[in-house]
Amino acid sequence: MPKARRRSAHRSERFEDMALPDELLGVLADQGLERAFEIQSAILPDALAGRDVLARAETGSGKTLAFTLAMTARFRGRKVHKRRPLGVVLVPTRELAVQVVDTIHPFARAVGSSAQLVSGGMNIEKQADAVARGVGIVVATPGRLIDLAERGALQLDLVETTIVDEADHMADLGFLPDVSDILAAIPMGTQKMLFSATLDGQVEDIVDTFLVDPVNHETTPVTAAVKTMDHHVLAIAPEAKRAVTAQLGARTGRTLMFTRTQLGAERVAQELIEVGVPAAALHGNKQQGLRTNVLAGFRQGAFPVLVATDVAARGLHIDDISMVVHVDPSDDVKEYVHRSGRTARAGAAGSVVTLALPHQIRSSHRILGEAEVEPRWAEEVTSAEHPALAELGGREPAGEPAEDPATVKYKGAPRKLDLSRSRGADGRKAEERRANEERRASWQEEPDDRGRRGGRGPARSGGAPTGGGRGRGAAAKRNPQGDARSDRGGEGGGRHSAGGGGRGRSGSTGKGQGRGRSGAPSRAPRRRGGR
Repeated sequence: MPKARRRSAHRSERFEDMALPDELLGVLADQGLERAFEIQSAILPDALAGRDVLARAETGSGKTLAFTLAMTARFRGRKVHKRRPLGVVLVPTRELAVQVVDTIHPFARAVGSSAQLVSGGMNIEKQADAVARGVGIVVATPGRLIDLAERGALQLDLVETTIVDEADHMADLGFLPDVSDILAAIPMGTQKMLFSATLDGQVEDIVDTFLVDPVNHETTPVTAAVKTMDHHVLAIAPEAKRAVTAQLGARTGRTLMFTRTQLGAERVAQELIEVGVPAAALHGNKQQGLRTNVLAGFRQGAFPVLVATDVAARGLHIDDISMVVHVDPSDDVKEYVHRSGRTARAGAAGSVVTLALPHQIRSSHRILGEAEVEPRWAEEVTSAEHPALAELGGREPAGEPAEDPATVKYKGAPRKLDLSRSRGADGRKAEERRANEERRASWQEEPDDRGRRGGRGPARSGGAPTGGGRGRGAAAKRNPQGDARSDRGGEGGGRHSAGGGGRGRSGSTGKGQGRGRSGAPSRAPRRRGGR
């Protein structure tokens, strides 16, 4: 039976009026933070008192800072033990892990503690050595944390505070069995805080199994996160999608674009570079060092457009994103909310634009209705000269190829990052793409002639035309399986990709085995995600 949960009244207040150490107040002052957000005012009194906390809050509400302040205040001046952290933060993706550990670092240093990133895609030996020397807080993706525990490089018997962040996203990606294994290896009765946009299904099971009399804090429903933004839908013709995307990318300000597949993110980024808009792609198939480098450059304002799959939709905070563009419309309302939540954060203004092809208009109506927003619709956008683009700040791109941001190393990137394999915009592929577009246009002009050409019509790829015999372009003929292989695996969500068709990294399920002989989490064999 679900536990009864106590709600508490809360209001925004100044950090200096809270029971926080002077060292933490000094860091907050250095960062220009004086007044707590609503979720921080709500959570901190209970978190500082050691209570279990269950929280729902809108994206960008400041929950990372809330649990950071609570943990570092509790661990102030505490002795650090080898292989035995005092705090564990579990997050679903590598990017979110990097962001959380960057948030924690200055506060941990101020109170004489430390934080260590434990994530897949990075050198596990270095991570094991760092934990073995002793750290106060470990920020980890579940799979990599279990790897270290199974090696004997990490023990959880002294953990006093455990954070499970983005729990609903963990459930979507199939990571909650791993989370259960980890929580089973942590002493019962220690503090646990769980943050989730929804509290049902597997998330509810985690709460009922591991949290003790949690205090429930809920600031706003999940759909309220998108109501402070301006929403627009452009009903575009397929042949206009590339030009419309370029116009929005060339606008003034920082823009985040979302595509459905990894291959689509790379393609859109390269198309923007070819017309003079510096852009870089971010997705789960990139080497971790390259992903870190791209994010560092975008945060610093080195280039204006980031093209991402849903790996960037959850939890990531990047300042001053003034527009989110759904190049490929969202599949469901939660995805729409979290993608859109990358703009208009912490009270700032922002716009959200969805590019809907004819076959996507009905689903876009449904998603926006479920999100309880009323967008402005622009019908029959058949070219980049449509007035709606000017209203959104769209501009004609320079036309000359820009430098590829992915070939530049930015401050904050790994020291040994190898960029020698990055070649920038590929002129040959650009020519092939233009030829395919012309071929597609000729098919549209002469529909009755398709049978004599022997083709099946152009294949669909997020609205970008790809021509050639039997629906494949010239590049696909040379490597008929290459695109499918490169797009397989996705972001760990178990979702079939555009050309892949296989099971995602979290495709298998199963119950974990709880605590192993050494007190480390163990489990039955299954595919591990978030690594």
